[in-house]
Amino acid sequence: MAGPPAFAAGGGISISAEVTDAAIAFEGEDTLTVSLTWEGEPFLYQIDDFPMPAVEKFKVLGSSSSVASKADPQAAGGEITTRTFRYILEPTDFGTGVISPLNLNAKNRVTEAVQELKTGRLTVEIAKPVAKPESKSGKTGYVIGGAALVIVLGASIAAVIVFKRKKSETPQVAVDGYYCEALQAIKREAVADRKLFYSRVYRLLLNYLEKKRGLELSGKTGEEIMQLVASLEDDAERKHLMAWLTQAQKVKYQPETPSSGDVENSYNEIYLFFEKKNLHA
Repeated sequence: MAGPPAFAAGGGISISAEVTDAAIAFEGEDTLTVSLTWEGEPFLYQIDDFPMPAVEKFKVLGSSSSVASKADPQAAGGEITTRTFRYILEPTDFGTGVISPLNLNAKNRVTEAVQELKTGRLTVEIAKPVAKPESKSGKTGYVIGGAALVIVLGASIAAVIVFKRKKSETPQVAVDGYYCEALQAIKREAVADRKLFYSRVYRLLLNYLEKKRGLELSGKTGEEIMQLVASLEDDAERKHLMAWLTQAQKVKYQPETPSSGDVENSYNEIYLFFEKKNLHA
């Protein structure tokens, strides 16, 4: 059952936010959907920053956006456009999860008027974790001779060590593959909005630094983030990441829109970076 939507409107554009489920299991996931709706063509409004929600007892696993329009003779411009942002949320604790209000600025490309939009506060009830039964695969239920028992236990221990080692190594490839796929999705969805491309790439790089390099970036300013990145041991990786983060930050504040060539170059460089990480995992 979907959670109650938070809705705000003003002028020619409105914003709404809702969660798919108002109550979930600790082992489950939820989806936050934020929708912007206006009368007119898809490119009437400019949204510079791809918003990321501030959450409690959740972490954001991924995000996506889409734009759709439908004909409406009674609407201004003859159509109604909806731009949708979706976030996959995973619980980090049980109890009441909180999604703080999202603030957005929407600029009308015709009138150049900027409108401030804000969603309401949303909550989700997260159930307590379900205890998992202990695995019995490593136990031997038979009484056998002393020498045979030593051999069996030795083989079991070796098997467990190999299994654990493979289990710890497997996510390395899967996670790196995720970044290549996420980058491809960003390029597809932000092809018409180059500033949005860099905004989403910036957040993808921060996600990589948190998940793969163990940096604590939550709540940090741009300057503080760069100081932490500067502490990375790998010289080549440090230089690349600092260059890409700096470029994305510059694009955010510069008035002109980046060229398609800049986007293509950035995409190719970052994709190759993630691809190499995957190959050498």
